[in-house]
Amino acid sequence: MVRMHSEIPFSGLRRARPVVFCLAALLAPALAPAAAQAAASGPVTIGIVLPNTGPLAVVGQETVRGFDLYMNKIGLRAGGREILVIKEDEEGKPDVGLTKAKKLVERDGVHLVLGPTNSATALALRDYIDAQRIPLVVPQANTRILTAPGKASRWILRLIETSDQGCYPMGAWMMKNTPYRKVFAMGADFAIGHHSAEAFMAGFKAAGGQVVKEVYPPLNTLDFAPYLTQIAATPADFVWGWIGGSDSPRFVKQYQEYGFKGKVPLYGYNTMVDDVALPAMGDAALGITTVGHYTAAIDTPANRSFVQEFEQKYRNWPSRYAEAGYTAAQLIAQATADLQGAVEDRAKLRDALLAAAERIQAPRGPIRFDKYQQVITDIYIMRVERRGDRLVNAVVERIPAVSQEDTWKWWQKP
Repeated sequence: MVRMHSEIPFSGLRRARPVVFCLAALLAPALAPAAAQAAASGPVTIGIVLPNTGPLAVVGQETVRGFDLYMNKIGLRAGGREILVIKEDEEGKPDVGLTKAKKLVERDGVHLVLGPTNSATALALRDYIDAQRIPLVVPQANTRILTAPGKASRWILRLIETSDQGCYPMGAWMMKNTPYRKVFAMGADFAIGHHSAEAFMAGFKAAGGQVVKEVYPPLNTLDFAPYLTQIAATPADFVWGWIGGSDSPRFVKQYQEYGFKGKVPLYGYNTMVDDVALPAMGDAALGITTVGHYTAAIDTPANRSFVQEFEQKYRNWPSRYAEAGYTAAQLIAQATADLQGAVEDRAKLRDALLAAAERIQAPRGPIRFDKYQQVITDIYIMRVERRGDRLVNAVVERIPAVSQEDTWKWWQKP
């Protein structure tokens, strides 16, 4: 109808207007379903911005493996429409991540974005995603700031626990379940390393523990000796650390090589001994106790099925990153099905994603979102054990339905 208006000379517009409006009134009910069908006839396009190279490459690659596993399971179709996935390598760098996200949104016209892994990259994307009003599903980056009041965006949904949700409760758990009272704390020298170590130390001190030293090795540290040798000069009776990516096998092996294993117990966040890295660590990882939202050893029907499917496809157990990718794919597929494929309205798509969380069977267990679009999820205390010829993060304790609001009080004031 708009095209008909543009073809009528200005002088004849007044005379033609009643006819055009009458036709519009008569035809609108018939044309509306056809227009909606035409708009929804193409594929649902998902843009992935995750690292495939750089120090965080394994995180991105594992996330994509889990995502692809579920999408291929459903034949890359949901809500009656084909699903098209466009993948971009953000290299774990904030500037690259922002450039790739803009390309996906503005050039490729994706309906939603999945990513990133790096907390600094997530914060770099925040304002752009909010201005574009396009859903961003975050599977990994867990800086506490992203979904806190004043920073949270209605367009960002996060599936990973915040640095507070996992690390703060572990401080109280240590005081209740171990004899250790003095910690040497370590964190990789970037946003999530600092935030995780700070959260653990806050929870530990609040429960009565003492922090005797904290250090922050940079990413891609090849030799941890300058940091490990400081342990002996302190009265620490255990070490807690956030080390991840390609650094974690080196750190765990060097911890043993420098004689600390068996003398100073090692605890931390689960990135240190993630399932995908355990084969490279060998017995050096035995006994390390960590906290996180997932382990392949969770004994539930949903997780057993996921582990079996993943192992058949990739000849390995899934990591915490793979689970987040798989859960993200479940969430997106369920929301698309609930909308019967009509994902063009971004606000409706966002709301469908939020609602879908309680209807999927995530391998980790039940999830839902809080009012800031941050996941509420079970948290697990895990210890590395050998079962047959496999090293596993065995579940020591499950802490159910942990929310960010339960754990941020040490820094988020009313």
